[in-house]
Amino acid sequence: MEKLSYGENMKIENDFIKSLIKEENPIPYVWNNLWSVWLRHANEDLKDYYYRGEESAFLFEDFLLKTYDEFFTKELPRNCLNKPSPFQNAEQDFCFIVMNGMSIREGALIFRALQKEGFTPKVNYSLSSIPSDTQSFREKIKTDLAGSEKFVEINNPRQVRISGKERYVWSYFPDVMLDKIQVGRTVISDLENMYKTSEKIVFELQKKINAKKIIILSDHGYIRSEPGFSFSVPEGKKKKLRESFGGSRFIPMDKADLSELVEDGYVAEFSGYYMVKSRYTWPVSGKYNIYLHGGVSLTECLVPVIEVEI
Repeated sequence: MEKLSYGENMKIENDFIKSLIKEENPIPYVWNNLWSVWLRHANEDLKDYYYRGEESAFLFEDFLLKTYDEFFTKELPRNCLNKPSPFQNAEQDFCFIVMNGMSIREGALIFRALQKEGFTPKVNYSLSSIPSDTQSFREKIKTDLAGSEKFVEINNPRQVRISGKERYVWSYFPDVMLDKIQVGRTVISDLENMYKTSEKIVFELQKKINAKKIIILSDHGYIRSEPGFSFSVPEGKKKKLRESFGGSRFIPMDKADLSELVEDGYVAEFSGYYMVKSRYTWPVSGKYNIYLHGGVSLTECLVPVIEVEI
């Protein structure tokens, strides 16, 4: 596999896309490169990490979108729809921890934090559902879990109460914190608090769960809509996107005819939905969240699965 670097001196081997297209399944290839982007910055100060990692991931996704558009219109949504969830591969004496909204960014940090604590975590990837939101994920996994299996929910990071015998745990963090971060807020401090809260929950669960293995995963990731982290859209198209989607990143296809936006390359149509591609965003009036999901982008759809033997 070619070594890629992303940043101020971005270098990409000329045959990267040729190799990617030749792959029978390009998803693992893209995942490995995106994971390396974030893991490379994971030892930095949190402020630098969230900025420098996003900068590198932005350049990688921009390059992929411009050279391999089919990845976003066909390959990624098709895999999201058809790939079984990790729950189907459950082993004995395990516990699944779903961190709602945890993206590859937080996954790389938790991976490093576990290593620093003396664990030897393994990482793989999973895919969000279509659209990349919690409801679609929950609907998809219903058939993967036995009727008697239920999620124990964590909604208060100050009181992580479990018996230790749980096999399925659902943490509403970091998503509930991401939803509250809006344009005009102090983004960096909120990101730091969000991550630290998520890490606290993971380690408290790790100490209390009575199982040989914990599997930490997510239902979906997110994109950042601030200037510099999202892709530009012409003014005329911004208006059309705003009128069609509002503050969402997907709508059912029977709600509108967005064939023009599909042809222009801003929207993908798949499985009965129009979904905004990659990092395209637009401003809306009122209180607007910075972190969005529901579309087809790398950081929304490719989510980490971290296995730890405890």
